[in-house]
Amino acid sequence: MRVAIVGAGLMGAQIGCEYALGGHDVTLIARDAAAAEQRVEASLQLVEEHALGATAQARERLRVTSDPAVECDVAVESVPEDLELKARLLREVAARSPEAVLASNTSSIPITALGDAVGAPERVVGTHYLNPPLLMPPVEVVAGERTDPTVVATVTATLRALGKQPVLVRRDVPGFVWNRLQFALLRECVWLVDQGVASMEDVDRVVRDGLARRWRRVGPFASIGLGGVDTWNRAGSNLVPEISTADELGDLSRFVAADADELKRLGEARDSALADELRSER
Repeated sequence: MRVAIVGAGLMGAQIGCEYALGGHDVTLIARDAAAAEQRVEASLQLVEEHALGATAQARERLRVTSDPAVECDVAVESVPEDLELKARLLREVAARSPEAVLASNTSSIPITALGDAVGAPERVVGTHYLNPPLLMPPVEVVAGERTDPTVVATVTATLRALGKQPVLVRRDVPGFVWNRLQFALLRECVWLVDQGVASMEDVDRVVRDGLARRWRRVGPFASIGLGGVDTWNRAGSNLVPEISTADELGDLSRFVAADADELKRLGEARDSALADELRSER
């Protein structure tokens, strides 16, 4: 299958490498081809460093270009969260490849609105990858109101063949599933710190070493059964009215205390742990 990746930033480069590792011919389209090639190489090195796959053949299937005149069977757009930008780029692909599936890696723009803006709503589908794509198995698959069901089925089967875990988002709501959960939790984290309930470090510790540790094995719904329905009902009645209802978070830079070197170290440690888990699951 011919795959075009429109936008080869960190996300797009890793998504393109994943398709190439899965045996597809991939063309990454980027304004700065040299920078995109560096990101692709970094993605392949991540795979090699953590023994996640053989990259020799994948390298032969990857091509980077700044020329958008590419024909494909599947296009995956991964550019900044700007509806007009995404729609313009996908319109160009749609005109050159009238049968291609048009997938978007948007994390917040409704697929229905994007499909209408592209002018080919039946071919537009959301494939929202989690960061970093090579190390995170779930991918949200989002149909717009007029997305052809065969497009959803094709994308779901393709992702599953790549070793991903497709998550069907049954309604096209802003933020889909992942980001609605992520920002609901973040809103409460911000409130706890801003109101002096706990330090930023302790909130991180409770989420990382408490909630995440348990949720890694059982999700929130399974936790209800394990903890006792009556206990959860009583606690929910007491606590839900007290949870933050803020409609904005403010400038989140106030919560970034680490410098560039420390953030790089944290990212490398995260990737190493995620890669270890991924290998153990295969």
